Amino acid sequence: MKALKYILWCLMLLAFFACGHESQCVSPEAMDQAQSEYQSGFECLQADDLNEAFPHFLQAASLAEVLPEDMDDEQTLFVSRAYYQMGYIFRRKIENNLEIEVLKRACDYQETVHDTVWLMRTWEQLIGALQGVKEGDSAQYYLDKLLPLTDSVADFDTYQRVLRLVSNQYYDQKQFDSAFMTERHLIEMKARRGMDTQRDSLSLGIAMFFSPRKMSSKPYLLKVLEVYPDTVTVESGAVMSLLSELYEIEGNTDSVAFCNRFLPHYAQAESDRVSDGMLLAKQYEQFKAERDARLQLLRELKEAQNAQRRRLLFGGIGILLVMALLAFVWYHRRFKRKMRDTLEARELETLKIRAHAVYHDKLGHTDRRVIEVFTEAYPEALPKLKAAYPDLNETEINICVFSFFGFRVKEMADMLDFRENTVAKYRLNIRKKTQIEDVESLMEPFLV
Repeated sequence: MKALKYILWCLMLLAFFACGHESQCVSPEAMDQAQSEYQSGFECLQADDLNEAFPHFLQAASLAEVLPEDMDDEQTLFVSRAYYQMGYIFRRKIENNLEIEVLKRACDYQETVHDTVWLMRTWEQLIGALQGVKEGDSAQYYLDKLLPLTDSVADFDTYQRVLRLVSNQYYDQKQFDSAFMTERHLIEMKARRGMDTQRDSLSLGIAMFFSPRKMSSKPYLLKVLEVYPDTVTVESGAVMSLLSELYEIEGNTDSVAFCNRFLPHYAQAESDRVSDGMLLAKQYEQFKAERDARLQLLRELKEAQNAQRRRLLFGGIGILLVMALLAFVWYHRRFKRKMRDTLEARELETLKIRAHAVYHDKLGHTDRRVIEVFTEAYPEALPKLKAAYPDLNETEINICVFSFFGFRVKEMADMLDFRENTVAKYRLNIRKKTQIEDVESLMEPFLV
């Protein structure tokens, strides 16, 4: 049974070995370098240098990202944040499709480790991107997941951003009254807290311009002069073009001329944005191709390792099963032999009891009756003995049988009506003729 236990232990070890795999882990040095790249990119973001920041986040993700199952929680969170920052840059460059792609990847990683804070931030940005490309159903899906996690008291900043997403969702569903009511409610809440509401008003004006409330949007759009007092950006130039259109409808030529002064600068800013967006998109597509090829190579390497482990496992199991089968056969035969020996020993003991009973009943011709008991049990034994040792006479053969039954010399002499010395001499002659010292075991080879 010990051998079977050892075989079972070997099977368990082989299964454990086959189920495991070598993780393609990121080295501590690579993680340190990735974190350094991320920090450099974040510093560029703070300086509003998006073009310089983007390659740092690409490099950070490239250094830290391997197969998801091989990354620990810290690495997973790090990679998700790198993708989040890429999404933020794409948002600023109005590259909605790429923004959605990287944000979804960030969400996948964050959901794996249940990072609620960053996941909420990413959902916020992803919902905005989906609304930007008019994927209302997808935006509603993520909005339904985000709303239960927001708290208007404990985290008003998050709440007000989510409220704007709700307003946008109403807007996309052409529920304009609900959308503008939500925006005004948000502006009032922020104003009560002493927070700046200029950008919120500007956002409301842009939304109203592209709705049936177009002519009511001007007071809100004029907030652009307060939000961007000294610089011309893509955002400010776009708003000035909207105001110019409103003034043309009103026939206010002076105001149209004022707004049109910003348009050349806006056109240049828009051209720069498009150019930057195309450049960043090209960098990301190259990064994506290299990343997918690298991860595919890692996956194939792991599959090859797992296939090799499975082959070793199945080979080891095959060998162990053969060993187990051989062990079973050996134990089975041993058990059967032991049982047979036990039964034979019991039969022999019963036979000896019968022979001694015949001796003790003293009914006459004891010697012949004891021989009859033996021949009934082993009819071929005596002919085999005679054939093996033809020099043995009848009396010596009888003494061999009596010795097999365990009779003492005195009992043999009593059955044969001999002296004990005579029986001893016969036993000595038997030893000489057979060359066997133990007369009691002389019959055993002929019992089979």
